[in-house]
Amino acid sequence: MFEEFFKRYKEKKALREWERSPLGQALARHVNEYFTEYPRFAEMDEADKQETIRDFYKLIAEVLQAENPGVKLRESLANYVISFAELQVLCLTEDEKTGAFYADCPYISGQLHHDIEKAIPHVEFLREAQWRNADLTGKSLVGLCNARSARWLFIINGLNLVRIEFKDFDDQKDWFRPFLQAMMIWEEDLLRGKMQFPRLLPDLIEGLQYSAFMNLVVNGWPNPYYEWEKRFAKKLGR
Repeated sequence: MFEEFFKRYKEKKALREWERSPLGQALARHVNEYFTEYPRFAEMDEADKQETIRDFYKLIAEVLQAENPGVKLRESLANYVISFAELQVLCLTEDEKTGAFYADCPYISGQLHHDIEKAIPHVEFLREAQWRNADLTGKSLVGLCNARSARWLFIINGLNLVRIEFKDFDDQKDWFRPFLQAMMIWEEDLLRGKMQFPRLLPDLIEGLQYSAFMNLVVNGWPNPYYEWEKRFAKKLGR
């Protein structure tokens, strides 16, 4: 009886210490910001909201409790960024692109949403959505991609807070945004090839070069952005 009580006490004490830590407070602010300021999250029903928050904190716990948290963080961040990029380039509009940090990038078009139905055979998320509802319109598919990519971005930005806590960043030229941009360039190039659209990159080799950014992130290079530009002797998105 006493042992069980003492175990619960230690768990509650650890939770209080976590909630008071700089990272715990930063993540709590992150969750609160999304679920109060962004309509897509604020309008969730309570069950979906609690499930989303629970899954988010479960992922954070898996990273922090991993045998090598730094490696686990990089792998998790890379996986979610790739999943985000695939859907984001499909639902991004030209107007939305003008307000993004990659607004001047010629390899992210903001145009694929016009023909999103052509991507269905090549994107698992869209195939499953159509399987569930064969009557979905292109507009509905864009909406679904927007909702899912927003959820992935919520997770990505949370993982980025952990990355900052780990001091895995560069004060002057950080790699986080360039990584997002590189993966969006790569995913748009892949999709354009599969959808039989003209490619925006000069050749297939350049697509492979952008995909290499992911390997640099996962393999733990101190600044993948610097390493990428050094290896390929060019500026990202130029």
